[in-house]
Amino acid sequence: MIKDNSQEANHVELGKFYFFNNKFDEAIAEFKKVLETNPSNSEAYYNIGLIKEVSNLPNEAKDMCSKALAINPDYKIAKDRLNKLIGVKN
Repeated sequence: MIKDNSQEANHVELGKFYFFNNKFDEAIAEFKKVLETNPSNSEAYYNIGLIKEVSNLPNEAKDMCSKALAINPDYKIAKDRLNKLIGVKN
């Protein structure tokens, strides 16, 4: 099966739109749609992590950032965010 990257990108952008408009449930739903079709999308995990962080769920945020880094170890913003969440200075 060929992945439709434009559809995936649309879900990511819509998720970001919802996030910036404080519609966290809708944002998570969009990022989960991305992960259903592409479970190796580190950006989707990272963005769910951001939502968990602003929702005061730091352990879930750490988990999501860790998943993003497991997929893409060079994902600098995810690494920086995880370090912030665990209290490591850059």
